[in-house]
Amino acid sequence: MHKLAPVAVLAGMMFALAVACFESRVTCAQEGDEIVSGVPWSDDERAEYVLLDRGTQEECGTGTLTVERQGDRYQLTLSFVADANSDVSTVVVDDETLQPFSVRRERVIDGETEAVEGEYDRDEQVIRVVEFTGDDDPREVPRRLDEEVYYDNESSIFIWRTIRFEEGYEAKYTAVLVNQGGAARDVGLRVREKEEITVPAGTFDAWRVDITTDDVDQVAFFADTPEHQLLFYDNSLQIFQLVSFEP
Repeated sequence: MHKLAPVAVLAGMMFALAVACFESRVTCAQEGDEIVSGVPWSDDERAEYVLLDRGTQEECGTGTLTVERQGDRYQLTLSFVADANSDVSTVVVDDETLQPFSVRRERVIDGETEAVEGEYDRDEQVIRVVEFTGDDDPREVPRRLDEEVYYDNESSIFIWRTIRFEEGYEAKYTAVLVNQGGAARDVGLRVREKEEITVPAGTFDAWRVDITTDDVDQVAFFADTPEHQLLFYDNSLQIFQLVSFEP
């Protein structure tokens, strides 16, 4: 397996993105609106991916995305492995709005473990971030959230599956990044035309979604099925390709 620097392999999960609506004539969800049009997954779901280096196209890791219902909440988990290094994020969200309750991200890099957790308090409009690094005492960083509608950044891949899939649809929303102390960033999406795409899991008709910011362009393809599973994702560093899917 071609080996990349661990930080490069795992850094692509940072979705600090922003875009404005392109044309007033297309359907558009403005910042501050809820963008979840419907939850497409079942109470338990598992998807597995191969990660390719964007430049060399060589395999550089694997990824697993899972959904698990917990009462009136979902636990959304992303797990990425590259040799002995790993990056695991778990977000607990409302089962209808996908607004976050908590998040934990843990990375193992060259044998060293670091973790960060966040608890969302909607009454106080804050996220309380706790950072765990090495032998140091945990450090709590409260951050005020001024937006009424926001989603946790680590749930981005899941959130994108819930938008309205029609050509020209645009959405803009706020993502909160626990690994950056709870900083809030604007995220923009635009649905393009359907295309046929082939990945290890098979050939599918898929919706292309452009994801942009002022310094990076990304693209993802979602199956034109009721589940809208993620088939292909180019995050500008790695390419994710679906290997298997258990709805």
